[in-house]
Amino acid sequence: MSERDGCGDGLSSDGAPDCIPPRAPRGRRSGVILPGQETDSILLENVKAAPRRSSIIKDPSAQKVGGGRKKTVSFSSMPSEKKVSSAADCLAFMQGGCELKKIRPNSRVYCRFYTLDTDLSCLHWEPSKKDADRARLDVFSIREVRTGKSTETFLHNGPLSDHLAEEAAFSIIHGDDYQSLDLVALSADVANIWVTGLRYLLAHPSIIGGAGGGVGGVGGGPGDGGGVTVEGSLGNKMRMEWLAAEFSQVDEDGYGIVSEDVAVTTVCKLCPGIKEAKVRLRFKEIQSCKEKLTSHVTREEFQEAFCELCTRPDVYFLLVQLSQDRECLDPHDLRLFLETEQGLSLATTEGCWELLKRYEPSAQGRERGLMGLDGFARYLQSSECQLLDPEHLGVCQDMNLPLSHYYISTSYRSYLLDDQVHGKADLGGLIRALQTGCRCLELGVTDGPE
Repeated sequence: MSERDGCGDGLSSDGAPDCIPPRAPRGRRSGVILPGQETDSILLENVKAAPRRSSIIKDPSAQKVGGGRKKTVSFSSMPSEKKVSSAADCLAFMQGGCELKKIRPNSRVYCRFYTLDTDLSCLHWEPSKKDADRARLDVFSIREVRTGKSTETFLHNGPLSDHLAEEAAFSIIHGDDYQSLDLVALSADVANIWVTGLRYLLAHPSIIGGAGGGVGGVGGGPGDGGGVTVEGSLGNKMRMEWLAAEFSQVDEDGYGIVSEDVAVTTVCKLCPGIKEAKVRLRFKEIQSCKEKLTSHVTREEFQEAFCELCTRPDVYFLLVQLSQDRECLDPHDLRLFLETEQGLSLATTEGCWELLKRYEPSAQGRERGLMGLDGFARYLQSSECQLLDPEHLGVCQDMNLPLSHYYISTSYRSYLLDDQVHGKADLGGLIRALQTGCRCLELGVTDGPE
């Protein structure tokens, strides 16, 4: 922004230039000046010439006692707080690009910056010794996207592969001869985003090559802009219809808007673990971004805030892996998850139906026997998925017997490795005692050589 933006030519009654503070752009916080850019004297001269917003810099000589210009406040959260809650978020992240490590069969590792075209048709990477036309991969040529270190490149690079995280590795199988592009992300979440986005493109080839410069909303839900419109999955459509129904219940007048307090209360009711202050801040961000003069919340803003704040990326990626591109689970998918991941070999289809009816919040999902993202998250966070036996939450043993009737596995002089008199003291003795199941250890502490 130039120094004149938002400022008029006249002067106010106290001699200060008449200036209307501009709205702070999203993603930047008011009251922050980067050190080392300008000295204090230069800043003061700039303020006198064309003052910036009052919440950043003020000219002491131009201030009026007891009031004056109104102080502006900018509501914004850190960009890193943006969560992935849909396939559209994955594609938008891929279009922004990130650094991935390319693994070659000769054990060489190349750090490249990978991006997805705005029309979702090609992957590009840089820097590269290849021509720009060759440093690309056509999405239509992709045959499969594999997770983990499952290709020949990873399997035959023993020493190198051992130092690469299994959950952060994935491979893109492409071409008629099924070549593999083996990549490692900086984290498991980034790898999941690329795998989910690429698999979504393979399942929905009709959206590839569309005109426009961005990814639109999913299934009629809130989006970041126009351009390529991402088809809504079945689970996402169920979620949006459920949120719309919940919004309609609190919209007593039927005008399609509710007060901020009502919207915050509704979000906290639907997602009990979230903090009210965080929800309220998100609504203020939305209103500030749209330059709204009122604090009322529309249905679309309500859906956008809920999906962003109440979606756990780890649960979303797990749901996508289990349900492919539908983003919802049927009784068969849920039973497979219970048997393979949860170790419940006695799980039945009828029992999965009961879980669906108990935890799925949307009426459409309960009628069709489908569990969406919110129902799946509720089930995973319920007492049925706790590792601790519910009976052990309290004292479950008979504690009325004499003390000599109770046995506690203890270790005397646990720090000694050999005999109990002249043995060598070492930390390995404590480790060995804990590994054998001892619940009570003796720890000897002495002064060191200094």
